[in-house]
Amino acid sequence: MLEILFLSWFWKKLAAMARDKNRAGSWGALGALGWIGGEVSGAVIALNSRAQGGAIYGYMLGFAALGALVAFAIVTMLSPLPPPGFPVARVIE
Repeated sequence: MLEILFLSWFWKKLAAMARDKNRAGSWGALGALGWIGGEVSGAVIALNSRAQGGAIYGYMLGFAALGALVAFAIVTMLSPLPPPGFPVARVIE
């Protein structure tokens, strides 16, 4: 349940960060995809390394956090776009 609440908050946070840079709010989905992809990757790696019990869940949470961190870094590094209707210089030959 806490993961769902975190993902909802994280999605909205990334979407707001993207909108502040005049980007689409759908960039927030990257956070959820990074989290879920990290969980799946962590489970696969844990099972391949023959981890048992709580170690599997630990791998899953660790890789999920890593996926969320990568998504946060990507959205943070997005360059801002000019606002709509902003005059853009054209090269005249």
